[in-house]
Amino acid sequence: MRLHKYFSGIAIVALCCIATPADAQFFNAFRNLFQPVQNLFGGVMRGVNQIFSGGGSFADDGTQSPQATGIDNLFPDDCGRDTDKGTGKLCFPDGLLCRDRVNKGGVQRFGNHLYFFSWLDNDPSVRNAKWDWFNARNYCRKRCMDLVSFESAAEYNWVKGFINGNVPYFWTSGRLCDFDGCDRPDFFPKNINGWFWSANQARLSPTNSTRAFHDWSFTGGFNPPRRQPDNREQIQQNGDTESCMAVLNNFYGDGIKWHDVACHHEKPVICEDVEGHLNFARQTFPNIRIP
Repeated sequence: MRLHKYFSGIAIVALCCIATPADAQFFNAFRNLFQPVQNLFGGVMRGVNQIFSGGGSFADDGTQSPQATGIDNLFPDDCGRDTDKGTGKLCFPDGLLCRDRVNKGGVQRFGNHLYFFSWLDNDPSVRNAKWDWFNARNYCRKRCMDLVSFESAAEYNWVKGFINGNVPYFWTSGRLCDFDGCDRPDFFPKNINGWFWSANQARLSPTNSTRAFHDWSFTGGFNPPRRQPDNREQIQQNGDTESCMAVLNNFYGDGIKWHDVACHHEKPVICEDVEGHLNFARQTFPNIRIP
């Protein structure tokens, strides 16, 4: 089944490129991310629910089939999260939206990837829009993209060049591995060893590393202040776990820095090309030229 090959293939690529045999359990958890698409007509995937919702429980049965509608909704009605009903559906790439992402306002190129900055879009409704982390990922997925991941300082510094005083924050694909399959000893303590880029399943460097690339803030809203990630909303406010990563622009007088944030908060987005989504769309819609 082509859908099965598409989604499981992403996990296989990740395993071949960065995983060791000891990492198998960790990446088995990421395969759950795609299981709603492989099993279009059944099952509540608890691990997937937690990945995409950032907490809570909802049935995720996937969008029923790939389409090429070109319908550009902020919150697609054929997928995405319905917070009133507590249900969510994954978005397939839309062939026409994948094609047209090249000419979308706010799109820039770095290396071989296109990046979409929502606050630079020509449409005021998009330019001023904010999404929770789950819906933000789906907005990007429709375009063969995902929330941005920072694998290098060069990429990160390039992105920071588009952040000004009118951009207080934005989502990344950073996610805390706090769902089923994340109980391996080397993921603990979670606030240090439990973070990964959900767009490509790559683990982040330990948050306390003094050598590896990261940009976690030295402060935050905790009283008294703690280094990020601090899970403040859950620990100090009895709220949700701060399981998603956002970049905040001098929010705490700390410059442009990484912060852990509860996934239900709403923010602008940066979307980044994902090769797996692009290849899937090209194979699924052979009559559409998708750059």
